[in-house]
This record gives sequence, C-alpha cells and structure tokens, in this order.
Amino acid sequence: MKPAMAFFDLRQILASLEEGGRSIDVAGQQIACATLFETSRSQAAVFRLRAGQRIPAHTHSAIDDIFFGVRGRGRIRTWDEHGAARDHALEPGTVVLVEPETPHEVSCAEDDVCYVLLQAPKEWYDSHRYSSPGAPA
Repeated sequence: MKPAMAFFDLRQILASLEEGGRSIDVAGQQIACATLFETSRSQAAVFRLRAGQRIPAHTHSAIDDIFFGVRGRGRIRTWDEHGAARDHALEPGTVVLVEPETPHEVSCAEDDVCYVLLQAPKEWYDSHRYSSPGAPA
C-alpha cells in the first residue's frame, strides 16, 4: 500500500474564509469554516469565529478534539467532573487537546480567532449539549 500525502496552504485557506467562503450554522450563528481533509480515521477543518461568536458547550463520547491556534485570540473553556470551569488560551502556536467526555466550548476573545480542529477517531464522532451552572445555554 502506497502512503498518502496531503499539503495544505493555511494562508490560502484563511484568505478564502476572509472572502466569505463556506459557513455552517452553529446555534443560530454563521461560523466560517473550510474542510482540510477527511479520512476513514480522522477529519480536520479550519474555523473562524468573529467577535462574540462561540461554539456552545458540548461533549463527545469517544473522540479527541485537538485545536491548533492559527490567528487571533480565543478561549477554550472546559469543565471538570464537579462542574468547575477552566479557561485555556487559543492563540497562534498553541495546541489544546480536549479528551472524550470533557465538556468544552470555544469562543472568540478579540476581533476574530482562527484555528484548525482535528478530530479522531472520526467514526465515533458524536456531540452532546452540556449544561452546567457556569455554562451558557
């Protein structure tokens, strides 16, 4: 079996998001995104959140979410098993790993934040809303 390779130019992808590329509806917000790749095992996309936008609190049963900060400043908030919140900076050069069953949300801290999100194993993807006294609905 020949190994597969892929190349992505994040500058081009970010430029396409600036020009109003594809967006998805997340809790009534239009979030800009571009798929990087999808294999039988994993998937990755670039997301751009503008000021005030957030991906609401949720969990995944069996996948890792791996966030790579690309541009701007954002925040990933996680909650422990007791409902205590912890904030993690998402900015260029940072990597944040959110393991399965860890409640988390992503929000923009400035004018915009761009990040790559890698999810694996893809075949076990699911998403469940999370509510805590400290988590917005």
